[in-house]
Amino acid sequence: MKTRQSTLTALALGLIMLAGCAVEASPQLSSQPAASQLSTSKNAGPTSAGTDRPVAVAPAAAAMVCSSEAKENVTKILELASAPLATPSWDGSTYSCVYKLPDGPFTMTVEVASGDDAATAEARILAASLNARPIVGLSNLGLPGYQSGDGDVVFAKDNMTLHVDATTMKTTVGAKHVPRADFAYQMATTILACWTEH
Repeated sequence: MKTRQSTLTALALGLIMLAGCAVEASPQLSSQPAASQLSTSKNAGPTSAGTDRPVAVAPAAAAMVCSSEAKENVTKILELASAPLATPSWDGSTYSCVYKLPDGPFTMTVEVASGDDAATAEARILAASLNARPIVGLSNLGLPGYQSGDGDVVFAKDNMTLHVDATTMKTTVGAKHVPRADFAYQMATTILACWTEH
């Protein structure tokens, strides 16, 4: 287990150095929330100032999961011949990006919460539902982080909860047959590096 943690730490530090993130993210999707989404409950997600409504346009940081830099990192890590196809969506509180890859699809999702504590709580609840264990040591980058053996990685940073789901991919992926759990962790750390830069 110590060897795996050391490997993850080295991957994280290397990818943080590698990741160059521009403010340009994926297309800024607008949301036209359904009436059922206009709730004032604690779970209604981020709201526009002075209103109960979910945010119409995704925050740039959330949209980074579908940015050209994220696609470039997927291409580099898996040694793909070309950038992957990716489909973004935004529902007013959750930004998702589904990547279609030769080794199966994977999804990166960002839940935008009302504040830091809400995002941390959301990460903990999501991790429990996925049987994801806390990431310890330097590998968690000083953040609440969780990983399952199946290929789920969850991190909370500021008011956002990042979930990288590689569970629908093959067990090993890319030209170098990287374990899908390691790939998910690598992608999570590249996104966190972008969030740190901006």
